[in-house]
Amino acid sequence: MKKMMIALVAMFVMTMSANAQNVNNNSKLSFDRLSSYLELTTSQVEPVKTAMAQFSASMESLYRLQDGSKAGEAWQKVQDSHKAAMKKIMSEKQYNKYMQMMDLTIRNTTERMMENATADNK
Repeated sequence: MKKMMIALVAMFVMTMSANAQNVNNNSKLSFDRLSSYLELTTSQVEPVKTAMAQFSASMESLYRLQDGSKAGEAWQKVQDSHKAAMKKIMSEKQYNKYMQMMDLTIRNTTERMMENATADNK
């Protein structure tokens, strides 16, 4: 269970970090798509980028923790903090769309991890 939680955090970090910073054209394109999907206003773009970068950094720090016993609780705190920040920035409609996307990302990441774990055990 501890390894699964750490792996979940790692996969989520990798997935979300692609959207967190516009380091290259690919991540800029990802953020632009996210921005378009959420219908962010020009005044929301920078705060969302900042919130996502902070979330990504927190997730990376959590991944480096490598202590599965604390990962679940720490993951929840990071996630709750990020949700609160995004809720302050976005309208209710935008926030609901973002949460649907985030939940889908977590679900897909968990499914991939389970498939990989099953394949590794064979």
